[in-house]
Amino acid sequence: MIIYDKLASILQKRNMQWKDLCNAGLSINTPTKFSHNRTMNTENIDKVCSFLQVQPSEIMEWVSDDEYKIRKQNKINKEKQELKAQIAELQAKLKQM
Repeated sequence: MIIYDKLASILQKRNMQWKDLCNAGLSINTPTKFSHNRTMNTENIDKVCSFLQVQPSEIMEWVSDDEYKIRKQNKINKEKQELKAQIAELQAKLKQM
């Protein structure tokens, strides 16, 4: 499966959001397709590479389906941990009030 985690990292390093890729000439829905690792045509990949001045290998990579599932689950687990930490922080503040 082709994934675009590298593209997400580049955008983050450049303080950009997915929607900023519309400035590359992409339709409004295309950045969402990148962020969800959907099938992408080479024309859109070319536009992003031209816009960011990077090689295709810098924005995407192939991983096995099993590896993708593991990464996806790890991402979900990380988000859950972050939310639990935020909840604990807010509960502590609430007790102080």
